[in-house]
Amino acid sequence: MLFQAIICMCLALVFYTWAVFSARSRGLHRKHLYIFGFGLVCDYLGTHLMLLYGFANGIEPAWHTATGIASLCGMAFHFTLALVATLVRRAEAVNRLFHRVSLSIYTCWLIAFFSGMIAGVSH
Repeated sequence: MLFQAIICMCLALVFYTWAVFSARSRGLHRKHLYIFGFGLVCDYLGTHLMLLYGFANGIEPAWHTATGIASLCGMAFHFTLALVATLVRRAEAVNRLFHRVSLSIYTCWLIAFFSGMIAGVSH
């Protein structure tokens, strides 16, 4: 289960990074929505599997659980902004908001990702 969770989280990192920086450099397009969505699904699955693994082995780093859930929510919000900006015509305000918060949400997600690695290695 741990190996599957690690694979899911690494895929989330790859797809989320790809979506964020590709959307910033080329503008937000429908393909970025799919990439964001796949990253979000991988993040959810990885987070869920890590949580199950932690409970099964008596490992529960509360601070990482909080940052992980907050980051997953941030990623879901980011995906929602991408969805609205992509599907709604003339959504310039949403598109500007998307690009304004994109790196902040991504940075918070990276902090949770790396804190999870540190928590995992320390156990």
